[in-house]
Amino acid sequence: MSSMNYEILGAKEGFPVVFGHGWGRDHRDFIPVAELLGDRARIIALDFPGFGKSARPEAAWDTQDYAVATRALLENELGVTRFIWVGHSFGGRVGLRLAQMPDSPVAHLFIVAGAGVPRQVPLAKRLRGKWRGWRFKRQKAAAGREEDIIALEKKFGSADYVESRNSGLRDIFIKTVQEDQSDLLGTIRCPTTLVYGERDTETPPEIGQSLHRLIPQSTYLECPEFDHHSILSRGRHQLTLMLREALQELGA
Repeated sequence: MSSMNYEILGAKEGFPVVFGHGWGRDHRDFIPVAELLGDRARIIALDFPGFGKSARPEAAWDTQDYAVATRALLENELGVTRFIWVGHSFGGRVGLRLAQMPDSPVAHLFIVAGAGVPRQVPLAKRLRGKWRGWRFKRQKAAAGREEDIIALEKKFGSADYVESRNSGLRDIFIKTVQEDQSDLLGTIRCPTTLVYGERDTETPPEIGQSLHRLIPQSTYLECPEFDHHSILSRGRHQLTLMLREALQELGA
């Protein structure tokens, strides 16, 4: 089990709201929301293992491993057995796993620009992607020097794929980004709010709409003008309002 850094803010006796950040990010992404919500809730902002101040796991974890470790930290170290989960991007994938557990501790699930299901890619684009992948593998196999391989990765790979080499998380990145949770989403029983930015190209609204169709008690909200990251910064007031409403519904 890997140790996990976290920061606790807000009202000590308030209902716990746990924040899980996106890939390559850390708990600081949620400080703007925490500052607005701190008078009402006990804020727990995490650094997932491998990010921020948390050491990476020894093995190549998948999102289920992250969910199990997160729950163990909350219950065993912090005594938190029921909470609202707010997951941005990668943190959304982990949140879906937590909510799928038979005895799930999630009282209300917020997925903000999260993934977990495949994108609906047109056939022509899929074929171009396969051709591009084939070219990458062929050129990578022929590359003789590490700097040539790095140059090819920058040419063909996503920004997160490239950065995963520098962070030493390539194995975890490949394992988690390929996950498809579609078949398990129907087991989620807690209220779920799906929040997506209209201008998000990393996890576009179509992903949130797919999640909405698959999660029974879900609400889908699309925010105009926001992209993958501004939905947390410029969109902090909208997200805070939704969280306050969820807290009120829970009687907290």
